[in-house]
Amino acid sequence: MNEMMFPIPQIAKMAAVLLLGLLSSCGDKEVSPEKAAFAAGKDLVIVAIEEYRLQVRADFSSRNFAALEAKAEHARVSKESFKDGTWKLAHFHDAFGYPMDAPEAAWQEQEEGHREWLAAYPESIAAHVAQAEFFIQYGWLARGTAFINEVSEEALRLQKERFVMARTVLEKAATLPDRSPAYGAKLMDLALAQEWTKPEFAVIFEEAKALEPQYIKHDLAQARFLRPRYQGVEGDWEAAAEKEILREGGLGEEGYARVMMDQRGYYDDFFAETKASWSITQSGFELMRERYPESLEILNAYCRLACIAEDRATAKRLFIEIDNRVTLSQWGERKRFNLLRRWSEQ
Repeated sequence: MNEMMFPIPQIAKMAAVLLLGLLSSCGDKEVSPEKAAFAAGKDLVIVAIEEYRLQVRADFSSRNFAALEAKAEHARVSKESFKDGTWKLAHFHDAFGYPMDAPEAAWQEQEEGHREWLAAYPESIAAHVAQAEFFIQYGWLARGTAFINEVSEEALRLQKERFVMARTVLEKAATLPDRSPAYGAKLMDLALAQEWTKPEFAVIFEEAKALEPQYIKHDLAQARFLRPRYQGVEGDWEAAAEKEILREGGLGEEGYARVMMDQRGYYDDFFAETKASWSITQSGFELMRERYPESLEILNAYCRLACIAEDRATAKRLFIEIDNRVTLSQWGERKRFNLLRRWSEQ
């Protein structure tokens, strides 16, 4: 992928390097990578994930398809995860994200890259899933962000055409000898884009869960599909998340908490506007804190939801544990973090 056309934010790394330089000039030679990451509003787990995605993007940009295949195969077979519990396989495919403000020529170049990858490895499940993701995003690009009555017929035609191309790719992928949890997740993204019915979605969801019950991308896709804005009605996605707690071999309450963590950003007052359970969410986060103690993202997300739930005691305890290790992705701005920390201390 052309990094000049598709730049990946380097703010965190630049801030970390700057902090190291400044402190070294002041005579402090013991600055840890952890402190540098904190200065950039990140934790080391997120930094490791971003570095991995950068490697994937660099391989695609240089057309090093053999390296891409090796990374995808290792991630798929090993089921390796980062220290926040998220699968390396999920981040491999998330690395193929595209900025919607990129010029059309850049999108066409990326399309050619996906065609070359498939030509080199026609039996690759990873290449098929990545190309389908491209066509889905390319379809959303055609539509734009305007209200539906402001979208031209030509834009809607292009959107439909590109979604059909994504479906064709995924139908071919279904015949391949290798199976991947990422395939099911991408098929669910397509189901949302093409407005499949709930029974149709339920079939592909159950098939994906039978293959890999712990792949959280399936649960996140289901929650998005069942939101009232799309194909669900009030209470649908919350009930589905609670049902998944009982799935044999699944993530249990951790999976529920991860869905709440993902959905929280779509609402102003999360627990008041949804049927989400704070008690189950809290239980899930307590499990994650035990399993992934190095993840500041999880710690900060837990505290943010405790504030929304107005659980002052839990929030106060978590603010103390966070101290100054703030991940702004969960708070939006430092001002909100400070205001809510003062609220917890009242």
